[in-house]
Amino acid sequence: MSFKLTAIAVLFGVLTVLVLTAPVQAKESERWVSLNQCIDIALARWSERQELVGITRLHDENELTGVARHNGTLESILALKPTKVFATEFNQPRLVKALKGYVDVVVLPQPRNWEAYEQWLSIMANQTGYPRKVEQHKAELQRSLIAQAGSQSAIVIMPNQYSWGQGSWTDTLFKKMGWKNLAATAGYDLVSVDLEQLITWRPGIVIMEGFTEDAATADFALANIWRHHPVVRKWISEQNKVQFIPHETSSCPVVNANAYVEALGHRRENIE
Repeated sequence: MSFKLTAIAVLFGVLTVLVLTAPVQAKESERWVSLNQCIDIALARWSERQELVGITRLHDENELTGVARHNGTLESILALKPTKVFATEFNQPRLVKALKGYVDVVVLPQPRNWEAYEQWLSIMANQTGYPRKVEQHKAELQRSLIAQAGSQSAIVIMPNQYSWGQGSWTDTLFKKMGWKNLAATAGYDLVSVDLEQLITWRPGIVIMEGFTEDAATADFALANIWRHHPVVRKWISEQNKVQFIPHETSSCPVVNANAYVEALGHRRENIE
């Protein structure tokens, strides 16, 4: 009788170990491939067990080292033997459809409003299995938004005289902070703004995306005409008037949302 009880206890112990280790073993066997530069970054930050095995070729050699690059073709992606592929709504539909015949494909939205952002977070949490890390992304962003809250009037200016208008992700962040987006009157999402409008609006804060902060290295290409206008240069000379957002931050505004909002409160120490 005691022998049977011992055998049952041993069997129960083995089953318990198998049950407890199964999720870990399953996660360790996952192989993720990303088709988007920004998703590359997000997955690399959240992955704990080297699930990310393939990313785009849009990163410098010293970035995300140790992860294979693919060239965006069906063959190069499948060669990495993925168990899951992360795509966005902007990836080629034909490629996404073809991949679905071989592997699980997760198509993520490109958030422009808070509801879409929460949907993006939910998908990422479910598909990566790292809900705590995903929730931390939202919590950090919310803290930064509260820290930057105010009634400022602001505008983003980019090379080639573009800005972020109504319904854009930047517009959403501004609203969360209580800021007035002056470019919202110019149209929806990516809008064109001329220099006369910019000066007439008299923005309280000017956010420069894609421009170098160092005047000595700023070239005089037509795309950078705003950077060299006397009025804009005067704004740059005023403490806290102009904030430069690094390209590596602004190029992935959702993934880097917290860093973006924090940069809006950066106090420039070196005035031109």
